[in-house]
Amino acid sequence: MAAPSPAVRPAYTIQVADSQELVQACYDVRIEVFVVEQGFSHDDEIDEYDPQSIHFLLTTPLPSPPPVATSSLTPNPATAGGTTEYPIGTIRFVPGKNKLTRLAVQKEYRQYGFGKVLVEALETFVKENAVKQNLGAVYEEGGKKWIDINCHSQLYVIPFYTKFGYVAEGPQFDEDGAPHQLLIHKLQVD
Repeated sequence: MAAPSPAVRPAYTIQVADSQELVQACYDVRIEVFVVEQGFSHDDEIDEYDPQSIHFLLTTPLPSPPPVATSSLTPNPATAGGTTEYPIGTIRFVPGKNKLTRLAVQKEYRQYGFGKVLVEALETFVKENAVKQNLGAVYEEGGKKWIDINCHSQLYVIPFYTKFGYVAEGPQFDEDGAPHQLLIHKLQVD
């Protein structure tokens, strides 16, 4: 019997959420994943770190609904065959705390490796901007500049983060009613 073919990843875009509308789309994904799906408290999901955080939004294009029928026999070219960007994932970085947090991908899109894509996008951004935007504590070691990114990981996700070089540090702890582990990744920056 042949192995099933891997899922073909849909087209996607990742962008820094630089408007309230895009940040709200990040919140909507997080609420769907953490509150609705995983049962965490809505009161804890949007927190004091959100206003100072750098949010990344992952979207995929979906066909726009057809235009509403009108008396015209000719479709409006602005709406015919268009697409809408549908939010499917998010991650945030908290400058000053050097913290990767709130990685969330809509359940039906997890099979495509979008969690990996989001972590890579965040780390690339931090690598390129840590020094010039003063994102966090950068230090020199061996003639190179580094930043330690930390993450409070749910236990079942630890193997995912270790693939990026994150290492467990200290004891497990409770965060919002679920066991977590502090993970640290030493990232070389430009």
